[in-house]
Amino acid sequence: MNKGKILIGGHQLSWSTSIATRDVLPRAKKIKELGCGAFEFFLSADPFPASAIKGAMEKAGLASIGCAVIRDETGGDPLSTNEAIRSVGEKVIKKYIARTCDMGSSLLVGPLANVLGRKDAQCPTQDELKAGVKTFGKVAKFAESRKIRVAIEALQWVEMPWPNRISQVIQFIKQVEEEPGVPKGVLGVLFDIYHAFRMEENWHAALNLALNAKKLFHVHVAGPNRTPPHLDQHINWTSMISILKNAQWDGGITIESFGKECDLPFAVIGPGERLPAEQVISIGVETLKAAGL
Repeated sequence: MNKGKILIGGHQLSWSTSIATRDVLPRAKKIKELGCGAFEFFLSADPFPASAIKGAMEKAGLASIGCAVIRDETGGDPLSTNEAIRSVGEKVIKKYIARTCDMGSSLLVGPLANVLGRKDAQCPTQDELKAGVKTFGKVAKFAESRKIRVAIEALQWVEMPWPNRISQVIQFIKQVEEEPGVPKGVLGVLFDIYHAFRMEENWHAALNLALNAKKLFHVHVAGPNRTPPHLDQHINWTSMISILKNAQWDGGITIESFGKECDLPFAVIGPGERLPAEQVISIGVETLKAAGL
């Protein structure tokens, strides 16, 4: 990312879960035109045009960010006490780290501490959390070897039973980093205000918790119903920007609102009125700048 400056990013998911090689450069140029300094790509779709993205980002003068989830159909689970299943989960995360590196980025973000959307999901047991610590110790070592930082996201409980709060992510990272030989500073927090608005008793305090722990790597923003941020919503965007700037934080903020083109299921996109992807990003950029960026 750009040292000393908070970058606003557009998200591939505003359009769709996958991106064709022919669309990478035109969309990169468009979000640059709309006022973005970064482009976040969804790594969980195959095939993934990493080399095309790397070239397009260089031509457009944009930073890139990788975003990924662990789907149930991968057969992997980083928290499983079954070593074979846990190993698959570890390999899935390492694949995303490699893709992040291949596209020329240094940051991978997403709800990678658990499996997304599992129908029989329950909160992890202590044994499962211990297994997850082992998994992420290996993940951290691999990420460090590729010069990639990994930001773990907390989601609302209807999408993932754990982690749901920033304090849970920070505690988990602390346990991982206490393991012998695990590098510090590789694992951090992705603060998603859409989820924090639902799951935290005080999202301001949760954001400050991540900042004070020196673990805030990235931020996702969307309105309360997944529409783009705008100043008359319940979320105080000016307050959020003020907290980040007062902390002299210099990471990136991605607008993770979905356009009407997006092929994600209704349960993720939500009931809000859907606008074209370019308009979603444009409104988000205008709002963040009006809020103080």
